[in-house]
Amino acid sequence: MPRVAIVFVLLLAKCTDLSRPPRPDAPDGGVILTVASDFATSFLGAIEIPSHRTVRDIVPLYSDSVLRYSGSDGATYVLGRLGADAIRRLENSQGYSSRYERSLGRQSNPQDCAFLPGNIMAVTFYNRNQIAFLERQSGSEIGAVDLSHLADADGYAEVASLTYAAGMLYAAVQRLNRAATDAIWPPVGDSYLVKIDPTTRQITKTTQLSHSNPISRLHYHPGRHSLLFAAPGRYYANATLDGACLEYDLATDSLLAAPITEAQAGHEIADCMLRADGTGIFLGNDLALNSVLAIFDPTTKSVTRVVATLPATNGGYFSDFLLHSNGKVYLADRNILRPGVRVFAGSNLVEETVTPLYTGLPPFVLEEVP
Repeated sequence: MPRVAIVFVLLLAKCTDLSRPPRPDAPDGGVILTVASDFATSFLGAIEIPSHRTVRDIVPLYSDSVLRYSGSDGATYVLGRLGADAIRRLENSQGYSSRYERSLGRQSNPQDCAFLPGNIMAVTFYNRNQIAFLERQSGSEIGAVDLSHLADADGYAEVASLTYAAGMLYAAVQRLNRAATDAIWPPVGDSYLVKIDPTTRQITKTTQLSHSNPISRLHYHPGRHSLLFAAPGRYYANATLDGACLEYDLATDSLLAAPITEAQAGHEIADCMLRADGTGIFLGNDLALNSVLAIFDPTTKSVTRVVATLPATNGGYFSDFLLHSNGKVYLADRNILRPGVRVFAGSNLVEETVTPLYTGLPPFVLEEVP
């Protein structure tokens, strides 16, 4: 190889090790962070609140990533799921530059993380029957809780969403049938909510859920001191209305009556939350598999208004919603023709956006950063 070519190759290899320069125009707070992804390419973006100024392409991410913000660190943690199998810490105040990126084990498929006292975080996985405890400053693993006793016949428990609330760690255990031929990983048997003491790292309670397959985030509701989440049972392809929006009371450590079931709603429910005025919202699908965002009344157990619909024929879908601390709802709309984040306000969730807030690639995940 000619000497000039050798020098060029060496310089190119050297350049690939350089960190992407931070974005000086990327606001570190008062934003909604987005993962914008076409599942081949992905970027971190930010939407300023309330101006709706959008900053796109801040940092390249793995194509299937989840964001979680830690206020005590002023940092955003990125879980790269199957194929990346890593956790990455971004420093918000430094243009979202990377502090580190750590492998979580080949094909471990991390799903969620929660932030604990003492500079610790916990991480769940689909392909490890454990909850791992990591040191937040370095990402080093320092311990784990074994959940293999909850695995089904395929050997995996599929531990999904995770949250720290009322001094305890709560994890949703889906239990999915990977060997099924009539659907993609449908639930098998019972699903659970597991309570863990983060100090002793011992399971203190395992609650069998009334409906299976808890797929959404575990949302903490401070006014009700409860967790709200969706357990849709068989979801989307070959689905049935066998799921519900569930509520778990942290004061009594017990599952409450479901705010609404899929049979009552007439829709599949993929995520849900209760608002300050007592009304509920859910994200899901109707019987024709169109994506919907809807308001429901938890007293009458009925849908009062479908706020937004995206036809299944479009090829896109509603991937996430955020009930913001300002009371507005932000919707990640992956409309093939006009993707972006839509904003809804008021008791009736009237849409404020004439056109969706453009995020470059279609928005996939939303995360509030105060």
